[in-house]
Amino acid sequence: MTVSTWERFQSGDDHVDLRPDVLSSWRRSRWNGVDPEHVDVPFTDADPDTRLARIAVPILARMAELLTGDGSCLALSDERGAVLWRWVSEPALRTTLDDLRVSEGFCFDEEFIGTNGLGTALETGRIALVRGSEHFVQRFHHVTCVAAPIRHPVTRRTVGAVNVTCRAEHTNPLLAVVVRTLVEEIQSALWRAASARERVLLDAFLTARRRGLGPVAIVGEDVLITDAAAAALDLDHRDLWDEVRDLSGDDATVQLADRLHARVEVLRDGGTTTGALLTLADPTAPRARGTTTPDPWTTAAERVAALVGREVVAVRGEPGVGKLTLLRELWPDAVVLDAATLPVDGLRAWVGGLRDALAGPGAVDPTRADPTRADPTPPVLLTHVELVDTPAARAIAAELDRAPSPPPLALTLALPDDTPPPEPAALLLDRLGAAVVSVPPLRSRPDAVAAFAQEHLRDRHLALAVDALTALRRHPWPGNLRELTRVVRDAGRRARGGVVQATDLPTEVAAAAGRRNLTPLEHAESTVIAAALHEHRGNKSAVAKELGISRTALYSKLRAYRL
Repeated sequence: MTVSTWERFQSGDDHVDLRPDVLSSWRRSRWNGVDPEHVDVPFTDADPDTRLARIAVPILARMAELLTGDGSCLALSDERGAVLWRWVSEPALRTTLDDLRVSEGFCFDEEFIGTNGLGTALETGRIALVRGSEHFVQRFHHVTCVAAPIRHPVTRRTVGAVNVTCRAEHTNPLLAVVVRTLVEEIQSALWRAASARERVLLDAFLTARRRGLGPVAIVGEDVLITDAAAAALDLDHRDLWDEVRDLSGDDATVQLADRLHARVEVLRDGGTTTGALLTLADPTAPRARGTTTPDPWTTAAERVAALVGREVVAVRGEPGVGKLTLLRELWPDAVVLDAATLPVDGLRAWVGGLRDALAGPGAVDPTRADPTRADPTPPVLLTHVELVDTPAARAIAAELDRAPSPPPLALTLALPDDTPPPEPAALLLDRLGAAVVSVPPLRSRPDAVAAFAQEHLRDRHLALAVDALTALRRHPWPGNLRELTRVVRDAGRRARGGVVQATDLPTEVAAAAGRRNLTPLEHAESTVIAAALHEHRGNKSAVAKELGISRTALYSKLRAYRL
């Protein structure tokens, strides 16, 4: 990659020739508001004397002895990307890294620093190699970083990362091998050092899974272990621990959320509660009438089914939510006319196709043996109606007015709920008196995402790992069902050992596993900000002015919502 690639991206070219994982990270960095020309690396109060550091530093120090004089730096960070320990092989490189703040206490979280080895590895959950000018911030272009996350062998949570840094001209493919070896050694040492309490909790979890009584979770003060079904419920570790730690008996039933409860088996060491085994009510089991909240897509589908054939229906929703699929399930023999082809076909030819569809098969051949008996005219679906201009809207309305007995008619508009249709489309809908039904986006239906992915993979005898399922549920799915179908299909092809891991997902999707769920108010605010960013083509000054907030406040919200 050349520096010109970086310059083109910073000037607005979003389709530069770059490795996909680096390009995805650059896009995240831009949306996080990272300044590519200058950044102040934040200092944290990270405690360097952690359990991870006590175990990992001796292992790293032994490797450092082999790297002396090699022009490289070894570093250990916590789960936030704050450096806990650093070793540098030579004074000149130490001065360079001091200037870059690659030293104890400074934090390299990607949302603050942009694309870099430590931050990107922690963001994606996989090894990250960032060469020279692949860094988002220009001042890091003369170094190369290779980093990989460290996962605790019991909880499977990311607890930190190992990073190797060298000058860009000394980039060596063996650095990735060194980092992987160090991470494996540290994870093995963490397993050996795992307390008896942690091992008891893990054993209890594995025993419960073998029983197969339903979704199970193990919770302790700093431990949360779940199977895929429990992970799909998006349980909060701190809330769970608050529920169970003060239970007086050894068995109880607790209410975790609306219509979600769990049977709790308290695990003790003497008189101290060390953890609890939770067997949760199966969220897919049949429930009593009136106790479930219907899926919003199902509600929309039932509304459409009740209206089609009785009146003109306009189904609207974001691209890929399944508008046409829904209508085709109701009318499998419908004639589909796509307004997106109007510029190619020309208005005269396109309207001619509409005229033929409205006439139906029985009106075409006057020489039939029984011309008075016409075949039923199939329904007509007009798609992408938001693209029609005023002449096309008038021509469509005129053809419908001329039809002596128009067939059942439905329309689709690829528009979000908060986006009004363009004036020609709005005039056409008013002229037809169309009933409008909105189909919700996939991001509002995490349970449906999980169910679709699990069903698709089950047909191929594959299962989802917990981190992969969490990522699928939390990803915003801008491409909706089409995007989900592609991601799950491709992940299934990459899976090994019968299980789809988060590393089998695209980087942008896998990164969602580390994001927290937003409250309804936060979700609404993030939606408004995202819409404003789209409207102003990413101009943050214009967005801040429209929303009535400062640029600093806007950047803070962009980081918080990962926009």
